[in-house]
Amino acid sequence: MAVDFHSKGASARIAAGDVLILRIEAYDPTGISRIVVQCFQFSMSTTNKVKLAVGEINVRPDEALSQTVFEIGVPLPENAALGKWGVQMIEFTNGRGYKVSFYRGQGKFDDLVFEMVAPPKKEDSPLILNSVEIAGLRHV
Repeated sequence: MAVDFHSKGASARIAAGDVLILRIEAYDPTGISRIVVQCFQFSMSTTNKVKLAVGEINVRPDEALSQTVFEIGVPLPENAALGKWGVQMIEFTNGRGYKVSFYRGQGKFDDLVFEMVAPPKKEDSPLILNSVEIAGLRHV
């Protein structure tokens, strides 16, 4: 499987429980039928919080050869460990069913880092009043 893969480093703050959308540009001459992305927390401290998040897409066979840009949603657990996270592994399955995996440390996406922060509490979100209108009249 020959895959041409490019990364553009980024940094962001993402709340636990949100979905991280990654745009991956990749090409395989036989087409790409499936992509799996695994994200992980950098810290190895002992915690009962989740330290992995996985997202995947399956590409329709009629788009496998022509599509080169893919958007993959990685759901981040609400009980995710807070701190620095990054992409640990991206696995491609080509049109023939062969799998190729790229890992952090191979220079493909080492510069992609995000900060996992606690989700906002309901108390942190102010009441938002969108509109007030007269809906009718009732005679008593």
